[in-house]
Amino acid sequence: MSSSPTYVSATMTDRDPHVTLVRPEGSEQREQAQLPHEQLDTYDVLEDAYRSAMSWQGVSWAKGSTGDQLQRSASSAVLRYTEGYYADGGNKTSLWKGARASCGEAAAAIQLLTIDGKVSKDEAARVRALFGRAMQMLARLLRPH
Repeated sequence: MSSSPTYVSATMTDRDPHVTLVRPEGSEQREQAQLPHEQLDTYDVLEDAYRSAMSWQGVSWAKGSTGDQLQRSASSAVLRYTEGYYADGGNKTSLWKGARASCGEAAAAIQLLTIDGKVSKDEAARVRALFGRAMQMLARLLRPH
């Protein structure tokens, strides 16, 4: 049983794109991020959720399947978050709201896959929790500063 990584929320404003990421004492240090949007733990959570869900062997990824919907919504969450990071004003808000909505859609797809018996309840709960955490982090980024 592997321990779950600890994620730390950080915020930014349109005027100050430099983000200081504070990691809890004793946490593993990740390699230096190559791009600014990777400095927020929001990206790590979204990537972890995507990577975990895409590793499921019992899921059909065929076009039009629930797995396909999961893949599209999970990738959309990552891509909208990233695009929003670099956007200005209202575009940032719109993209981050879209990323949050995509997280909700991915969580719903996971629930359907669980009901269909394609994903274990424990694994589904773990990845749904990651998408839920990402939704909370995006909501925090959307708050006026």
